[in-house]
Amino acid sequence: MNAAPAAGGTDHRPLWLVLHGSADWYGSDKVLLATLAALRDDPAFKPVVVLHEDGPLRAALAAAGIEVHVAGVTKIRRALFTPAGVLRLPGQLAATLRALDAVAAGRRVGLVYSNTLAVLGGAVWAWRRRRPHLWHVHEILLHPALVRRGLPRLAAWASGHVLANSRQTQAWLEREAPALAGRVSTVFNGLGAVPPADAAAAAAVRARLGLRDGEVLATLAGRINAWKGQDLLIEALARLATAPGGPPLHVAIVGDVFAGQEALRERLHAQVAAAGLGTHVHFLPFVADIWPVWRASDIAVVPSTEPEPFGMVAIEAMACGLPVVAAAHGGLLDIVEPEATGLLFTPRSAEALAAALARLAGDAALRQRLGAAGAVRQAQHFSLAEQVAQTRAAGLALMEGKGP
Repeated sequence: MNAAPAAGGTDHRPLWLVLHGSADWYGSDKVLLATLAALRDDPAFKPVVVLHEDGPLRAALAAAGIEVHVAGVTKIRRALFTPAGVLRLPGQLAATLRALDAVAAGRRVGLVYSNTLAVLGGAVWAWRRRRPHLWHVHEILLHPALVRRGLPRLAAWASGHVLANSRQTQAWLEREAPALAGRVSTVFNGLGAVPPADAAAAAAVRARLGLRDGEVLATLAGRINAWKGQDLLIEALARLATAPGGPPLHVAIVGDVFAGQEALRERLHAQVAAAGLGTHVHFLPFVADIWPVWRASDIAVVPSTEPEPFGMVAIEAMACGLPVVAAAHGGLLDIVEPEATGLLFTPRSAEALAAALARLAGDAALRQRLGAAGAVRQAQHFSLAEQVAQTRAAGLALMEGKGP
């Protein structure tokens, strides 16, 4: 276990003990860093983070002056629901309890804050140590049925209050766990200040992809995953390629797979080759600075085949003035206003996705109109300041023995 900066000193604020199951640099990771950086110097509490593993997020938290530790937090994985996983669970929880005791090190913990449903250890530690627990849910989990039903009920049992990152996430929680009624609220993820446009950096991205002036680029950014829709996007482009003149746009797929899932990436490359789209589909590995990629793009695509709990990439793209083409389910319904800030298409329909892309690719004025309106909507409804204020209020209410 390691930490930075060191614990102790003259800071006597009660701790917000924050548990997170990842140290990557994707949606929920960025949200956590931005939130805690804004709360770092709050006079009412001190945020202290425990990450399940080391990675870019740990370094970013430390650079922001936030105390951060790396220790097992007892992640909820599919393997947990096997006989072997159940047998291992008590040992994992015992190790997590010891680790969190060491992090607290005699300091007063005012709140335990578990970020994502994938983290179990914080809920158990809060229950054992009789501390209030706030669970911030960034997931909509529909399969398997045991997970769909069980995790919302676990959150209801183990939390004084639950935050959902979209109205769709809140509806899922309340549907599966009626006991949460009155104890769950929606806090939309938000963005802080967006870096100013860097024309040279954007031009460098387009040059890297071999794009000529006037060629349209649609970008899908995010972890390569079985349900994120990268394969659906390639299928939609293949449909457009059969029209005279070939596909009317290029596609960038930005991101990478979890370790051990490299076969997913290989299947996508094989799909592109089989469709003859090698000159129009461009794979970029994970990039820490996504803004030049968005500035180089003309359209953002979020084609997830399962409901997105929120869709952080959608509001990033909107902040850069891009129209968003999104599957019409999950949290994207809260973000994209159809025909006003983007286009929604029937989930899992390559034909509908192709039609939406073709429409935008062929109409620069429509792209400009939707993108400009999207930038306004992002600033008005998905700001970091509002997200931080609502999260802080919910946590303080629990610390004071009240409901938000």
